[in-house]
Formats: sequence, structure tokens, C-alpha cells
Amino acid sequence: MQENIPTELSGLDAQLVHALQIAPRASWQTLAPVLGIDPVTAARRWNRLERAGLAWVTAYPGARRLDRMCVAFVEIDCVAGSVETVTETLVQLPQVATVEQMAGGRDLVITVFVPGLAALSDLLLRRIAELPGVTATRAAIATRVYGEGSRWRLRALDARQREALRTTGALQGAAAPLDAQDRALITEVSRDGRGSAVDIGRAVGLSAPTVRRRLGRLIADRDIALRCEVARELTEWPISATLWASVPATHLAETARVLLGLPEVRLCAAVTGQQNLLFTLWLQSVQDVQRLEIQLGERLPHLQLHDRAIVLKQSKLMGRALDVRGRAVDVVPVDPWAG
Repeated sequence: MQENIPTELSGLDAQLVHALQIAPRASWQTLAPVLGIDPVTAARRWNRLERAGLAWVTAYPGARRLDRMCVAFVEIDCVAGSVETVTETLVQLPQVATVEQMAGGRDLVITVFVPGLAALSDLLLRRIAELPGVTATRAAIATRVYGEGSRWRLRALDARQREALRTTGALQGAAAPLDAQDRALITEVSRDGRGSAVDIGRAVGLSAPTVRRRLGRLIADRDIALRCEVARELTEWPISATLWASVPATHLAETARVLLGLPEVRLCAAVTGQQNLLFTLWLQSVQDVQRLEIQLGERLPHLQLHDRAIVLKQSKLMGRALDVRGRAVDVVPVDPWAG
């Protein structure tokens, strides 16, 4: 008999996801007491969510690495009737972390991670622009990522529970170049963010102790970001939107701080192009776009909104291929260094 797939998160499931957003690789022995359940129950509930594609843990280059890589938000225009075919190809590219079909102004917006500008040029000109059905691409390169989805949280745990899971750690030193084993680890953990050291080691050719040591260093140094995601339809924010804005350069950092203080904001980045700020939202309804714009106008008088677009369908999210309901159906690990 097929297991019933939940259509909403129970209170305990939401707490479990929130706990993993704070501590993505914490053991069940650590997480369970905070939630008031036993480790077997925690593991069973997580396995049920993960098998159904409702929640998952992924990984990608962390904040300190993103500042040294090329992150780009690429708008793509397509011939009528070709969007789905183009989307299917883009989803399979490991440098393309996220793929979204948009309403208005552009057919697709993708998020790209590559080592540098030459790699971005090669990806755009030789891989994407030449796809049948693609008519134009426009890339906005991130000059700084102020905040992204790994910092976003459900609101299911109380302050005491959140504090019990919070970890602190200082950077170990100056960012050293990632070697081939570090890059392989980041890509493999993207496949399964809670994979055991034994399984990860087997995949990348390292011993389990070496995996634990290297992965611990990558996490502590923010060279790798871990993110627990949840199918958006199960949250109170089923609508996603991207907004493009302009802010005087002297107000960028303060504007980003205010934006990231809003529970709806998932991503905020300074970018090149006609607009110098891009941010994404999760909203309760389409009408909330206007409400939030009014709120932003009152709180951020220097912010000038130029465009906004509702996401019609998210086909890939940080290494997970999604179905029409936003549930994970396949893994395409994030690998900025591929090919």
C-alpha cells in the first residue's frame, strides 16, 4: 500500500524542518530532545518527508566562497512553446543552481555559480545561448550576496529551542584555495546534506575521519553552506517573487540589512546592470507584493523599485529538480567547477 503523502506540515514536522534549518547535520540524538521526541521518531519523520520530496538538505559554496566566485542571475527569453524544453536542459546543468519560470518581462530566471567570468561567458555563450528556443540572455552579476536561502527559517520553534540548537564558531583563518577534494566534498554533500561520513567518503575516495575533519573545517570557515529546504506549498508562503531595484551605493548595505530583517525575504544581492539590487520573496498571496512594496516605500525611501515578477513554476532549487508542486523528484548536485 502506498504511504500517505502529507499535504501540509504537522506542527512536529515543521519543528523538525526548522531544527534542521538551524543545524542541518546535527545528529538525531542532538535534535530529538529539543523537539521532545526520541531519536527514532525524529529519524522516521524526516525519512518520510525526504522520501516524499517534501524536505531535503543540500549544500553549495558558502558565503566566503561566493564572494570569490562568480554568482549570476540570468534572465532568458525563449521562443513561444520552447520554455519547457529549455527548462529541462537547464535543470541538468550542474552550474545552474536554480531555475524559475516567470510571469512578465522574461521567460526564465536562473541562478548560476561558476569559478569566474570566463566560465560564465563560456556557459552563457556556448551552452545556454545556443540551446534551441533561446532568443536572448541577460546576466546580472552579483557584486555581493548579502543573504541567501540558508539563513531563511520557518517559525516553528520557540526561542529556547532555537538557542539550544544554535552553534557558534570563529573562522579558522584566511580563505585558502579549495583543493580538488574540497570541491568534490561540496558537490557530494549537495547530493545529500545529511549523508554519513562513510557514504560521502566512499563517493569521493576519502576515509570517514578525513571527511569529518575536512567537512568540519569547510563548515566552520563558511566555505560550504548547508540548507534544509521544504516544498513551498507546505508553508504559509506559497508564492515566490523576484524584485529588481536601485539604491544609492552609499545606502546598499543598510537597505540589505532592513530587507533581510523581513520574514518574506529569502535572497538579497547587489548586482551589476541597470538596477543594482535584486531580492526574492516568499509571500502568502500575489496581493502581498503590493502590500510589501508599500511597506518598503515607507521604510526605505531611497529604494526605487523598477520591476517585479511572480514565479510561475520553480523547476530547480539548489540542486533539486522539482515537480509542478515544488516537491523534489531528482538530484542534480550543485557543481560550479563542472566541465
